Amino acid sequence: MAVTKDRIADSFEAHIGRFGFRKTSVEDIAKDLHISKKTIYVHYESKDEIYKYVLQRRAERVRTEIAADLAGRDSCWEKVEGLIGVAFAYTREWWDRNRSSELVEKRYQVGEQAFFEAYTTLLGEYVHSGSEGGEFTVDDPDITSHLVSGLILAGLRMVRDENDEDLEGSVVAAAHRLLTC
Repeated sequence: MAVTKDRIADSFEAHIGRFGFRKTSVEDIAKDLHISKKTIYVHYESKDEIYKYVLQRRAERVRTEIAADLAGRDSCWEKVEGLIGVAFAYTREWWDRNRSSELVEKRYQVGEQAFFEAYTTLLGEYVHSGSEGGEFTVDDPDITSHLVSGLILAGLRMVRDENDEDLEGSVVAAAHRLLTC
């Protein structure tokens, strides 16, 4: 069976889960898959690039799950509000689990970027749909999506340092103002 980018990522993800990022090497993955390190480097430039790909795949799966969970909501606003809630819950949970983890040092931003892109994709869909349906009163759905995304990102970054339960409510209220003013 040919070695694919996904098989390498699967092995890498399993090793990280068992041994952590630092203790997982490209050599470990090569041994696991019975291939040379050179074969891995055909697909990825570095261990960090494999990690980035793993997180992008995970974020895409989460995006699909969130979209399915929110599909039953009646309005685009309810979907936006639900998305904000999920993003905050996921981020709080991640910080509770990983605050002292090796992943926080340099690799948190890679995950933050992957998940933020997934959230932003959904948000853009909801804002466009709400704008087209007359639910949102925005002149430019693209710009408004970016503004709301930035607001959400700022709130999620505050989760790391603050335990303010009202933070999420403040972000929801500000997003609502941006979408309906």
